[in-house]
Amino acid sequence: MAKKTLLWLPACSIVCFFSCTGLRQTHPATASHSFISVTDFLPKGFSKDGSVSYQLHLQRALDAAAGKRLTLFFPPMIYALDEKGLQLHSHLTLLMHGAVFQLRKECTEDGQAFHGRDLQQVAFIGGEVCGPVERWPEGVNIRGIHLTGRCEKIRIQEMYFHHLTSNAVGVFAAADAWAKDIWITDVVAEEGCNEYGDYLSGRPGPETNSSRQDQGLIALYYVQDFTVRGCRLERSRSDGTHFYRCREGAFVHNRVYAARMGGYFLETCENVCASDNLILNNGSRGVTIERGSKDCLLQGNIIAHSGREGLWAPNCTGLIVTGNHFTYNGRKANGAKKEQLWNANITINSAHDPTNTLTRDYLISNNIVYTSNSQIAAVRIETAAAKNIVIRQNQFLGEKDLVVIEGEELENVTMEK
Repeated sequence: MAKKTLLWLPACSIVCFFSCTGLRQTHPATASHSFISVTDFLPKGFSKDGSVSYQLHLQRALDAAAGKRLTLFFPPMIYALDEKGLQLHSHLTLLMHGAVFQLRKECTEDGQAFHGRDLQQVAFIGGEVCGPVERWPEGVNIRGIHLTGRCEKIRIQEMYFHHLTSNAVGVFAAADAWAKDIWITDVVAEEGCNEYGDYLSGRPGPETNSSRQDQGLIALYYVQDFTVRGCRLERSRSDGTHFYRCREGAFVHNRVYAARMGGYFLETCENVCASDNLILNNGSRGVTIERGSKDCLLQGNIIAHSGREGLWAPNCTGLIVTGNHFTYNGRKANGAKKEQLWNANITINSAHDPTNTLTRDYLISNNIVYTSNSQIAAVRIETAAAKNIVIRQNQFLGEKDLVVIEGEELENVTMEK
């Protein structure tokens, strides 16, 4: 694993450097002994408690640091921001341990603390981004970090986000302009996103003016070569994560707790590995892998006490699910419709899928699956919607320790002890 080193020296001798062992660069910027402090741009006698906004001064500091490719140091204090936030430039390193970026309670429009487009080589190190404890008006979506376009070599590490109404970190690229080489490590995000009502609630879906891009404490769209590692994502008001049309990624050593909706969510992704994660007590599915996702791996995770399935995996190709603990998922009762049979630990079927992908080539092996009597099964498979599904060497334990295979196409499923 990459090793990172951060050395702090007093006053004018602050040095930030990173070393790499094995992996390619852990940090995009060249080691530098040159930095400037945002306090050089603040008025004399500036307030440190956030009672006065110095947003224009902070922006001048960012502009100056980027222009000279200098590291920018934010001393520990509270920095008040409005929803327009701070506009970023390429070739920036932000040192922010102890700095608190407080979004003001007067925010009335969508926004964020930090925003950048088509950024190259930017690092966020340390710092806290938060909203007011009381929420903004309904449908006001405030993110922590919002990046768009062809961003590359982005590092976000050791940050804390809480009480926002959209993503802690959102990277939104496009089919003709992919973002690449995005690492999010050792981040904590709590109490984010706007409310998303459950399917059978009186008010399903997101709040007014919120969109799918506001779902997920971490949301990546059209990102190639990404790592999300060592993060704690807790109490999202929608999904814990959302990866949309991403590829060549790793989601490892994370903890996703108590999201109102799903925990780990892949949609139309390719070559993505999720391993050694704790995915616990999420309101809907613990893990969803769907809509044409291809060649993905779910390995060595603990997935427990989800509202729906521990894993729902319709319309994918080449999915490997191995070495996981699935424990008492499917806490919520099934609905009246066929598509609402969702309290098995694992469901393999077909659903609405814009990619028209056949559910095929799955290996479900060496998992331990604990069930309760309220569940329909340990594993449920609809054979008419699936092909070449191999189930082998799993331990099914508890009161509903069975695999339910629905349909007449039994040759589509291979069961091995």
